[in-house]
Amino acid sequence: MELKKLLITLIFTCNIGIVSFSQTKKILDSDTIQQRIEKVENSLSPLVLNKGESLWNIEKQMQKYNVAGLSIAVINNYDIEWAKGYGSTGGKVTPNVTQRTVFQAASMSKFVNAVALMNLVELKKIDLNEDINNYLTSWRFPYTKNSDSIPITIRQLLSHTAGLSTHGFNGYKNSKNLPTIIQTLEGSKPANSDRVEQHLPPNKEFKYSGGGVTISQLILMDNSNSTYEHFSNTNIFSPLGMTNSFYSMEFDKYPKDLAYGHSKNGKPLKNKYNIYPESAAAGLWTTPTDLAKLIIDIQLSLKNDTGKILSKPSTEELIEPSLKNSNSALGLFTENENGELYLQHSGSNRGYRGKFYFSVENGNGVVIMVNGTNTEIIEEIIRSVVKVYNWAGFEKLVVSPELNLDDIDLSKYEGTYILENREVNVSLKKGQLVLSEKGKWSSKLTALTHATFVVDIVKPQATIEFVINNDGSISKCVLKQGESTEWIKKK
Repeated sequence: MELKKLLITLIFTCNIGIVSFSQTKKILDSDTIQQRIEKVENSLSPLVLNKGESLWNIEKQMQKYNVAGLSIAVINNYDIEWAKGYGSTGGKVTPNVTQRTVFQAASMSKFVNAVALMNLVELKKIDLNEDINNYLTSWRFPYTKNSDSIPITIRQLLSHTAGLSTHGFNGYKNSKNLPTIIQTLEGSKPANSDRVEQHLPPNKEFKYSGGGVTISQLILMDNSNSTYEHFSNTNIFSPLGMTNSFYSMEFDKYPKDLAYGHSKNGKPLKNKYNIYPESAAAGLWTTPTDLAKLIIDIQLSLKNDTGKILSKPSTEELIEPSLKNSNSALGLFTENENGELYLQHSGSNRGYRGKFYFSVENGNGVVIMVNGTNTEIIEEIIRSVVKVYNWAGFEKLVVSPELNLDDIDLSKYEGTYILENREVNVSLKKGQLVLSEKGKWSSKLTALTHATFVVDIVKPQATIEFVINNDGSISKCVLKQGESTEWIKKK
């Protein structure tokens, strides 16, 4: 979700108790690893929990959401404490998902790509702040006529602030007629995506662009005297022992233990999986365990400069958002949970979903990959890991036990609310309040009290509180996410 456009990219703070790392360690020491695994498996929950409500079991949730297979790796104190597979790959040779089963990482590939580009910076092959055309030798980016004085930089490509088009890629159902990277960038046959073009001035606002990341792939190839895949293998995968990681174009590396993509109804895709020649943006095959190895290396680099891939200064640059009041860093998104900094990226390819989430300071993290289209179970698992391992900074959202809102109660909040030149709308749909900004985004609202609601899809956490007058009418609402903003109800 494009957080800057959605609300305000700031930190949501509130008065809650935070479990310190030392407290967390004492709690964890009282359990065995197996006990913690079982707790995670049986502690899935919604974003907001009703008091006394039962938690959910992971396998039952997989059935509910038509998720065929799922794989998890949990990082605790800078180590992979456990990894486990659940469900079916959809294949006959290796039917059950194990911790070695590979999945498509989809857009989580962008994290690996950013690390690779930072590695190229350390080799003094490129500068993140220079014009991309200074490093493109096999192709040139066609600037629009009025933009030559404002060059696009590699930093902007990696942080989605270059103002470029092409949000993502559809992949190809077979390998018979795949486009080159240049054909993809130009939108020429046999590419099935549009040409990558400049839609906004660079460095002005966040605009997610897989097309921009694909330009960075070409830059790496043009300046490393290597294929993209060979560079990644040599400089990232091999040093970290990421033996189950490879790219869509490396057909000789496809293993038997591979999860096939599935549709939203849980049925295997007829072609098993799509192929993504856009390696940097979407083409990585990997396991949660392998991604966790890279995450730990980044965490160790930040902690005491003992990472194998990047120096501490380079890693600090990697996780720094490029724009003020933005959460978009280089191949990562930042989330501040009550003073605790976390990093994350999700992925969505045809038939696959995934997400990783890890701390900057405490050596915690989790990676989840599924061969299906459901993302709710991923968020439920993250909440379970957060709960079981007592991650610092997270609050527990529990509904007031006296809360009982019907359509009549909810309807009084409906209307348009204004802040300067922006408008948001609150509407009631099938007993559910929905907050939206026309043409941009929409989110369900979950009630905490009679007047306070959580904006479901927003990270970091955001709430909306409706101000109720003495006569019962609503005059304004207060959106809280880092700071409070008042939106006046339109009469």
